Amino acid sequence: MEEYDIDLEEALGVAIEAARKAGNIMWEFYQYRREAVAADAARAFRDENNNDNNNNNNNNNNNNNNNNNNNNATASRSGKVTTMLDVSEKSSSTDLVTQYDKMCDETITKILKRFSASVERAKHEAGFSSFAFNFITEEICPDAPLTDAPTWIVDPIDGTMSFVHGCCDCCVSIGLTIKKETVVAVVYCPFLSPVRNALSGSLSSVHVGEMYTAIRGKGAFLNGHPICPRPDATPENAMVVFNYPTNARLSDKEKEISADQHNVIKKEKHDKIVEASSHIRRKLVRHPVEGIRGYGACVLILAQIAAGRVDLYMEPAGMIWDVCAGSLLVTEAGGVVKNIWGQPFGLEGSTTIVAAANETLATFGAQLCTEVNYGDFWLR
Repeated sequence: MEEYDIDLEEALGVAIEAARKAGNIMWEFYQYRREAVAADAARAFRDENNNDNNNNNNNNNNNNNNNNNNNNATASRSGKVTTMLDVSEKSSSTDLVTQYDKMCDETITKILKRFSASVERAKHEAGFSSFAFNFITEEICPDAPLTDAPTWIVDPIDGTMSFVHGCCDCCVSIGLTIKKETVVAVVYCPFLSPVRNALSGSLSSVHVGEMYTAIRGKGAFLNGHPICPRPDATPENAMVVFNYPTNARLSDKEKEISADQHNVIKKEKHDKIVEASSHIRRKLVRHPVEGIRGYGACVLILAQIAAGRVDLYMEPAGMIWDVCAGSLLVTEAGGVVKNIWGQPFGLEGSTTIVAAANETLATFGAQLCTEVNYGDFWLR
């Protein structure tokens, strides 16, 4: 038995269980929010109806009392949605965290730790006394270093901004690394591919979602079915995802400058980022590519490349939990990943990524970014 020999099939099963439980938490909140929105719409309709039909003061008084009760009930429900989210900012106004990020992180970590503890016991009994799993998770332990040890890397909700606004482009991401390479990947999108009632066509309370999985050397799968990028994708017929850039990140050198200058530096840097981003977008339009889209969740976009729905994606500001699982999905499906300078992709240091259906598209995307040194704006 080698120290880092782990049953990856078993690890995958545990990661799927953890992702699905976190996805269920997200789904239940969306169900509650849908009910709150429906209550809002029903109240607005009743109010409009009542205003049209009220013809005398007595009716007005009675209806006003009823409307006040309805308003209070709806306000209470809408207020509860806001309270349940408990949104706060992290590094900036566009970098959000909710109570559900933390809840999902805790749920996932608990399940992964239970599996990890059983593997650790077996390894210790086999003579590997120092064997232990590490964890890097966005909300609980984001600053843990990446080492050769088996490491779970978790983004409990990738696309928190979308989650806050009730959009469907958010997902759970779980990756397992050994010797700093991803060996297991699970990406779960609970709001895609819902089960429909066969008779009415309405959304069912039971959901399947899209579960993307991969083990290094064994291919990539969507809900158990093999997936691959589009084999004939070219720059001319490519679907490209290129998002609006995130806020500027100060490098360690810039942080050494007087703190009262930080906002000025960030503003100047952000203006340059916007110009560089605009240059890339103009090039894409003039080339032209077939389509340009923008989605919120890095992991979800990488999964879409693996599934052949997107052909090229450039991300200059990804964190390790944004790219760990998704990068393996792309390569196991047959796609290509590089860093934003066109060099080999890795999880150490800068975790920029250019992901594409093939080498030609990956080179095309990296060249667009290097023309304006796009990745340099987020270097530490």
